[in-house]
This record gives sequence, C-alpha cells and structure tokens, in this order.
Amino acid sequence: MLRRLLPFFLLLLMSCIDPVDTDLNTQRKHLVIEGYFTNEASLNYVRLSYSQPHSSPYNEFEEKAVVTVTSNEGQWHLFSYDKAGYYYPTGGGEAIGVPGQTYTLNITVGDQLYQSEPVVMKEPIAIDSVQFEVAEQTFAFPGEREQQLLPGYNVLVDYSDPAEEKNFLRWSFTTQYEVRTQPQDYIHPFTGLPAPKECCVQCFLEERLEQLKVIDDRLTNGKQVLRQNVLFLPFEKYLGVKNKLTLYQHSITEEAYNFFRILEQQKLATGTVFDPPPAEVKGNITSVNNENEQVIGFFDVSGVSTRKVTILRNDIDYPIAPFRFPDDCRVMKNANLGIPEDW
Repeated sequence: MLRRLLPFFLLLLMSCIDPVDTDLNTQRKHLVIEGYFTNEASLNYVRLSYSQPHSSPYNEFEEKAVVTVTSNEGQWHLFSYDKAGYYYPTGGGEAIGVPGQTYTLNITVGDQLYQSEPVVMKEPIAIDSVQFEVAEQTFAFPGEREQQLLPGYNVLVDYSDPAEEKNFLRWSFTTQYEVRTQPQDYIHPFTGLPAPKECCVQCFLEERLEQLKVIDDRLTNGKQVLRQNVLFLPFEKYLGVKNKLTLYQHSITEEAYNFFRILEQQKLATGTVFDPPPAEVKGNITSVNNENEQVIGFFDVSGVSTRKVTILRNDIDYPIAPFRFPDDCRVMKNANLGIPEDW
C-alpha cells in the first residue's frame, strides 16, 4: 500500500513548489576594501573594488580615492593608485608600522569618507626554523578552478609562543622561481600542427601566495610550537629548477583571526550537509557619512617576522617529472627573462 501511495505524495509535493524568479542584476554595488599595514614595507597596500552583479563579466575598481593610514602617535602615510585597484604607500620603505602603535585606515571617495576601527600592531613572533616534508595534496594553480592531486612540499615552521597572552597568527608568502619550458613543442591552436618557437626556454617568475590559514594559541600558550604546517608547494612548476621562498609570519589581532577564520571555513566548504552553516563575515570598516551603508572588507594591522629559504631541485629526494609547458615561457603570467638579483 505504501509503495502505491508514495508516488502520489511525491507528485503533491512537487506541485507545491513555485519557481523563484531571482533578478541578479538588481544587486546593489558595495565598496570592497582590502587593506594591510605591517612593519614590512613590501606587504603594505590597499585595494579598492566594487561588488558586482553575478551576471557582470568585469571587475570594477576605484581609481580616484584618497587613501591614508594614520597613527595615534601622529604618523601619516599617503597611498597612491597603481593599477587594478591597488594603492601603495608613496613613502616606499618609510611607510612601515611600529609594533605597539595604533593605526587607522582612511579612504575618501568623492564626498564619502570610509574609516576603519583603530587597530594596534602586535609584536612579531620570530620564526625559529623552516622545514619541508614530501606530501600529496589537492591543489589548483592560480587562475585554475579544477584541483588535482599533486606531490610537493609541506612547508613547516617552528616558533616559540609567548606566555600569558593571547596570540593569533597567519602566514603569507612570496616566491621567486625558475622554469624551463618546451617552445620547440608548440602546437598551433587553430591548425593543430606543430609550430615550433625559437624562444624562450628559461624564465623567472614571482608570485605572492596569500593564505587564509590562521591559528590561535589556545592549546600552545607559552610552548614551543614544532612543525606547524603553513603552506603546500607543489613540485610541478614551482620546484622544477630553483625556488627562493620568503615566509611572513603575521601576529594579528583577535578580530582579524575571526575574520580570516570564517573566510577559510567558507573557502573550504564542500557544499555537503556536514559543512557548518555559513557565518557572517564582519569587517572593521564603516562609512562615516552613512552608517547604514554596507562596506565589505577588513583593515589588517600585523607585526611580521620574515624568513627566507632557497630550494634546489637537485636537493629534493623524490622522483619529479619535468614541468611540461610546450610554449614560449614568456607567455606565463609575471614571467621575464631577466635573472633576479642575488639569484
């Protein structure tokens, strides 16, 4: 009897579902602010863009803002526009923060003023050592959506956590590396026939690797932390010849920790019923002129410690297949022929 009635019940349920007409083009435009200020000049920038309707194929950036970072101690740093929404300090290496001081981000767009909450720069926690271990992990190269299982290095750090205080950490990285490609194997995309190129085989690339990984010291307060996994670096492309990796260990505020932790959870969500429900991502920037305006973003102030390491392909005790890129290496993003200084 139940088997006979089940299709009837399903039909009733289906007939009660109304189609939802969602007009994605009516989505309001919001200013999106990404700001970083540290004691390391090369890491300091502000990026301004606008949230776009789902149907829009283009990014929109704010190019005419007045951007400053001020301190409670009277310091004043002006940021100037470069490209793709990025603003960099006009003072270059002089525009750095001092641990213990308090900083505020100020942005003027037309007659609108946006301002962050004052943020205290925390003292950096030194990286004691860096180690590597061979591992396999799903990974997607920048610009690619599809992840694949690749062998590579887990990058591990040791550090001493200061006692009797809450500490929160995140990491970012820059990498310079050499690639060798196969322009002689180039295939013309329209004819499908071999069309060897004469140049170029050897190129040098530089990338900034931003990670959302953050930790707190709830279980490690005052202890020596050993082999904390902070990055996966695949052998393919990055470690085919030589890689100079710079690690930045950021001492962040609890508010920044909560912001990046929620972003990390949402990025790693797989879309199953076992995922935690999405939490609201709260920034620390508001509109001074209109308290009801929604402003998306965060101003992160952190004390940074730095460690540089060099990895040679010949030092890796693992069978690595040669990097395959049958084209002129100069077509790779950020590639150039010039050998970096101190290479």
